[in-house]
Amino acid sequence: MGYLANFMVYTLAMIGVIAIALIVFKNANSFGGAGKSKHLKVIDTLSIAPRKTLYVVSTGREKFLIAGDVGNTTLISKLETAVKEIEPAVCETNDFKETMANLSKAKSSYMDKSNIGIKSSLLSQSRPEHSVLKNLAERMR
Repeated sequence: MGYLANFMVYTLAMIGVIAIALIVFKNANSFGGAGKSKHLKVIDTLSIAPRKTLYVVSTGREKFLIAGDVGNTTLISKLETAVKEIEPAVCETNDFKETMANLSKAKSSYMDKSNIGIKSSLLSQSRPEHSVLKNLAERMR
């Protein structure tokens, strides 16, 4: 019985040492520059090919579209204004004409106010930045 008790004590001690080492290693790496930035935030990402990704990055009130590759990173453009999320028009009755009229009004008002230059069907998207990235990815192909 003494052998089994010693084995359990040493096993638990080794597991404790490994857990403490992992915690110390994790905390040491976060202070070395790999921590979160206060000023830069990645809003959205879109993988367009293996190892090729588009990023929407914000710093303060400005947003930038950046392409990342294995060898380099390229600033594609500065996004002038934030894209507003347009709620789809929901009609409680099954009146098709009314629903289409609401959708066309919402789409035309979005087209008039857009300064980005990419006019896409954001009405069906829940994340507008993602649809902007999809349009750019389709144009780049």
